[in-house]
Amino acid sequence: MDSLKFASQTYTKKELTEYLEYNRKDLQQFLKEQKIANRKLQQIITQELKYRDTIKNSVNLQQILAAIKNNQNIKVPVIDSTDCMIIKGFVVFENDTLSLNITDRQFKNKSDVVTYWQRNQWKLLGIKTRLFGKKKATVIIKDNCGRTETFIINKRN
Repeated sequence: MDSLKFASQTYTKKELTEYLEYNRKDLQQFLKEQKIANRKLQQIITQELKYRDTIKNSVNLQQILAAIKNNQNIKVPVIDSTDCMIIKGFVVFENDTLSLNITDRQFKNKSDVVTYWQRNQWKLLGIKTRLFGKKKATVIIKDNCGRTETFIINKRN
C-alpha cells in the first residue's frame, strides 16, 4: 500500500511556529516575503504531487541519419505525450552539430479530495455490519496522474 495519502494535524500557535521554523523553512520564508504573520495563520494545506513516467517511446530518426550522411541541415519536430505530460521540441542537425531542443513542457493533473462519513464495521452475531457503528470521517483522493499527498495543519486557538 502507498504511504500516507491524507493527514490532518492541529497545532497550538507555538507548535505551528516551531513546525515552520524546523520543518518548513521554505514556507516560513515565503510567508515572510508575503508579509503574513504566523499569528494570522489559521490553516495550511500542502499538496505534493509525484509523477513518474516510465512509458517507453521510440522515434524513428532515419531521416536525420540520411541528412547527416548527406551533410544537409534538417529540423524535425518531436512530440512525446501521455494523458499527463506533453513534451515538444525539435531534433536539429546543423553545422555538423546534432541537438535536441525542448521548446515546451506541460503537465496536467487534477486531484479530487473527497471527505465523507461512514460507520465503523463491527460484528453482530458473527455477521459484519456497519449498522449502528460509530461514525467516522473518511477521505479518499482521486488523481488523474501520479499520486498526491495532502497534509493539512490547523491552528488550535
